[in-house]
Amino acid sequence: MYSEELRKLAIFQRCNGETLRKISQNLNVSMSTVQTLLTYKPKVQKQKRGPKCKISNALATRIKRFVAKSNSDNSKVNARKIIAECIVPLKKRRMNYWLKKSDYKYRKVSQQLCLTNKEKKNRVYKVSAWIEENINWENAIFSDEKRFTLDGPDNW
Repeated sequence: MYSEELRKLAIFQRCNGETLRKISQNLNVSMSTVQTLLTYKPKVQKQKRGPKCKISNALATRIKRFVAKSNSDNSKVNARKIIAECIVPLKKRRMNYWLKKSDYKYRKVSQQLCLTNKEKKNRVYKVSAWIEENINWENAIFSDEKRFTLDGPDNW
């Protein structure tokens, strides 16, 4: 790639009426290089498609303060909560996109029940009592049973 300075010299000489051959001799490059220097246009980077985030600096600061406060209180923060608390004029997906663009990390919350051993034992006791009281096992039929024979085929 040739420098911007060389390109400006070629353009200046061409504007002064010099021929391509004369410019190539002055700059000590080939004629095709001079043509490239004269017609070169830097590539303009395309903007990303889709709607742009409509979050002002003041609103961004309010969101960041809310997230910092929630983190210090050890409470969960999600896009819906931010939209409700900070009155953000965006939908949930767009808010998630803005948070990702602002270098916030997304972590999935573990989906488990936090039960103590006492609560677990209490649950087992209640379920066992319910099964004994509410189901008449004498009238129960298990229609999904599989029949196995150990002495060979039984013409099933």
